[in-house]
Amino acid sequence: MGGLSKKSSLLQSLATPENDLKIDAGTLFFDDKLYRQPQRIQQSLITASALVQAYNHMEYDAVAIGRQDLAAGPQALQTLAHEASFPFLSANIVDMEGALLFKEIVHLKRAGMRIALIGLTGQAKLPDSGVDALKILAWQDVLPDLLKRAAGKSDLVILLSNLSAADNKEISRQHSDVHLIFQSGVSKQNLRPQQINNTLISQSGHDGKYQGQLTVNWTSSKKWQQGEHPILALRKEYDRLGWLINRVQKKGGPKEVYKDNETRQKDFAKKLKRYQELEVELKKITAEEKKNSVPKASHSNHFHPLPPSVPDDAVMIKLLQESRKKANQVRRQTAETKKLDQYLGSQQCRSCHEQLYTAWAKTPHASSYQTLQERDQNNNLTCVYCHVTGLDETTAYLATSLPTRLLEVGCEVCHGPGQMHAENPKQNSPSKIPNPRLCTNCHAPDRDDNFDFQVKKGKIH
Repeated sequence: MGGLSKKSSLLQSLATPENDLKIDAGTLFFDDKLYRQPQRIQQSLITASALVQAYNHMEYDAVAIGRQDLAAGPQALQTLAHEASFPFLSANIVDMEGALLFKEIVHLKRAGMRIALIGLTGQAKLPDSGVDALKILAWQDVLPDLLKRAAGKSDLVILLSNLSAADNKEISRQHSDVHLIFQSGVSKQNLRPQQINNTLISQSGHDGKYQGQLTVNWTSSKKWQQGEHPILALRKEYDRLGWLINRVQKKGGPKEVYKDNETRQKDFAKKLKRYQELEVELKKITAEEKKNSVPKASHSNHFHPLPPSVPDDAVMIKLLQESRKKANQVRRQTAETKKLDQYLGSQQCRSCHEQLYTAWAKTPHASSYQTLQERDQNNNLTCVYCHVTGLDETTAYLATSLPTRLLEVGCEVCHGPGQMHAENPKQNSPSKIPNPRLCTNCHAPDRDDNFDFQVKKGKIH
């Protein structure tokens, strides 16, 4: 959730409400681990409710439901749906009588076009859990009929899918009347639009690092042309410059933002001139195209990074702070039954191992939790257990209840809890060299693609 305040700010800067469509392909609220960790459900519901409020604030149009979103149970998800000002979509989640739990399709208008949004939930097999009273139908059983019903009511059909990549490609091959597929849960990477038949498939990466923006020039032909249309390449540059210029002007103009930096002021003036030239050129091309026959539809795509330099949305910051406060209260209550006293903290080790402690204190492990705090990710349960002592992925929800002495990757992460060793050093010797698997639990390829245990073990202290 750490990137939501920046995402909200970016969306405001890009907004053209009469033309914008804000959608999410699903797997938004929960994860598979929740099926096996029911102790996390209460705090996960608090976080999910905050996500709904955040998407309400950002004025989203629809969110598809992923299989993982059922991890807290269907009733919890339906409660969240009532809190949302946008529809939850799934055309293939049904109860045992075959009744839909959520809307299968919604129709809306943007830029004078009639748009149909359909949601499909992936992976038909549900895990053993409290959702035994539900079924996820195969897309082949529901999509053809939906497309027939949408045909006369829509100019553009968009599928929000968390099916597999192979399924999405097969839909593209079989159904040329599905014009866009936005997918989730397939990969953590950004996926630039891939055209198959008459369908574009696209995806933004996970973890809130990027905001995807697809600009569509749709026409009455309802057919995509191959490649990016020249006018959209120009519009992409025009939109990018417009966003930059708007930000600078909101902060008082170039003389205020770049004061005492004449070079930056001159560079801004060049960008402003180019922006004005593009505006004239785009109007000219648009006018010329209107005189010609109906062209095929075209698109351009951009993934906006969300680095620390992107400003935060104050409303979103307040919303997230309130959510964290509620979640922390739950975690503290839960932590009362969790015994972490066996972990003493690295300072305790220092009394006998001064030289090793001093060397360790100079490594990134000693400031690991601070790194999360600086990135506003210390409440991210998928990250935090790798930055503290005494927790793993099943107990990550206890992180905010940890004493300060354990807010680091300390000696006991590698050598085990120190209480018994401190009480009787001769009889209770700690593990001297950690099992490599202990390290690769956190230094996994998707987080650290340059990790070599034999090389790195000598740099710990």
